[in-house]
Amino acid sequence: MAYVAMRSPISNPYERFKNAVEKKRASMCAAHTTYFNPWETIHEANPQEILERHEKVALVPMLIMQGELDDNVLPEMQEKFAETYREAGGSCDYQVFEGSPHQWTAEEGPQTDRAREMVKAFIARQLKA
Repeated sequence: MAYVAMRSPISNPYERFKNAVEKKRASMCAAHTTYFNPWETIHEANPQEILERHEKVALVPMLIMQGELDDNVLPEMQEKFAETYREAGGSCDYQVFEGSPHQWTAEEGPQTDRAREMVKAFIARQLKA
């Protein structure tokens, strides 16, 4: 991949799991324990932890768009990932969408339009680089 543009990516699946446990979201907890089998892989395959372990990885330019009111993938989790990514030497544009929940782009409106334009501009910059 030459670049990545994402909305609310699961940059730390272990922290997301702990959040699901705290919020008593049984189906989300079950999805985690089904997907990460054996359980230790939740740490092995964890993007945040990979960066913290200083593993050698490709650090392509990245755009992360995050809803301010997202209670599924928490904004502070995303902010920490963006900071860690930059500290590792990667380029990461992190944008918070005020008043937006987890899947704000599923509905038409000004924030969705802004996200589309942001992705187009990000891709255009990558193609010119």
